[in-house]
Amino acid sequence: MTISFIVFIFLKTNSKSNMKTLILLSSLFLSLNFSAQWVYKTITDGFDDPYKIAYTDNPSGAYLKLENVDGNLVFYIKGGYYCDENPTYDFVFQLGQEVYKVSGTGIKSESSDIVFFTPNLLNEEFQTVDWFKKCSKLKIRINESYCTTEYYEFNMSKSSSALDFMSKP
Repeated sequence: MTISFIVFIFLKTNSKSNMKTLILLSSLFLSLNFSAQWVYKTITDGFDDPYKIAYTDNPSGAYLKLENVDGNLVFYIKGGYYCDENPTYDFVFQLGQEVYKVSGTGIKSESSDIVFFTPNLLNEEFQTVDWFKKCSKLKIRINESYCTTEYYEFNMSKSSSALDFMSKP
């Protein structure tokens, strides 16, 4: 279904109920084509001192998150059940037609639903941080020896802004 088809149907529709249905379907169609992007904000809940977070998610419910913990910019994924204490991971940064691969070893949380990739993203190689900021898509594979290997894909739109936001005091 294309936008021009929707407009054509809209112009040909005389019934108010058909128009409402068409508008609803158009809204659903358009929302399905937009994927998540990095969101960054300061949390002020009244209980704790204000703090910053940045995250992006995907349709499976998994999300990537940046959090400042004691001055370190922690980068992690939450979204599955991970068995290995120190699962290995592979990143594929997509920058247009170019792809760059990075592998490493993460640390599983006690709850087994988080894998921490790095205790401080800003201490990683400059090239990795640069790819993080510039890539349009990040593919992640969490390699498990006991459980199923997990695959994720994230839209990295606004990742540079998110990283800059999180880097500033």
